[in-house]
Amino acid sequence: MGEEAAGVDAVRIGMARIQSGQSDIALVGGAQNGERKEMLLLHELAGQNLTEEFQPVWARRDRPGFALGSMGAFLVLESSDSARARGAKPMARLTSVVNARSSRKPGDIAATLAKLWDKTGSRRGKGGAFISGATGVEPATSEERSFLASHPEFAVRATATQIGHGVEPQFTMNIALAAIAVQRGELFASQDPTGFERSADGALARAVVTSVGHWRGEGLAVVEEAD
Repeated sequence: MGEEAAGVDAVRIGMARIQSGQSDIALVGGAQNGERKEMLLLHELAGQNLTEEFQPVWARRDRPGFALGSMGAFLVLESSDSARARGAKPMARLTSVVNARSSRKPGDIAATLAKLWDKTGSRRGKGGAFISGATGVEPATSEERSFLASHPEFAVRATATQIGHGVEPQFTMNIALAAIAVQRGELFASQDPTGFERSADGALARAVVTSVGHWRGEGLAVVEEAD
């Protein structure tokens, strides 16, 4: 448990164990039942549910909220030596997972994401795609949008438009989608009527997955094509 941040930590810890040599392989992930009545009530009391007509994530600014989605997502993380030894072909390479918990004062989310971006070692000018876990809840979604807009060389996709918001497993689901997109070298189609979701230029070799919790926790993961 731990809302969206739990998914970020699961991947971060799994990756850290492999990098340190404590593990050769790890299974990380989680599941969410979006139809649990007590969870729907909890989010409704907090004013977080999308109660108006469904709109894509970036079109909810005036009527914010998330549409919960039921999902389960698990990743096999493995060292390259272990994968080669058993003849497994990697889909993609996970190069960085970083997280934080900002104070959520106005402007703090965008600033925290910028600091996390620097920690990933990613360079400006080298394009790719953002696979966004934006929820549709405000002001978190607008602040994430301002961060994404500061990287115009990246295409953008907010997956909650297509699959809903899965809270804990959203991050692992989005890493899985990023790995598939990078493996294919092609980003999936946008369903954004606002025009914010930019198109990808050329073959896709890198995707950055974002996680901005609906009320706490931020994280980034970098997924690149396998060696």
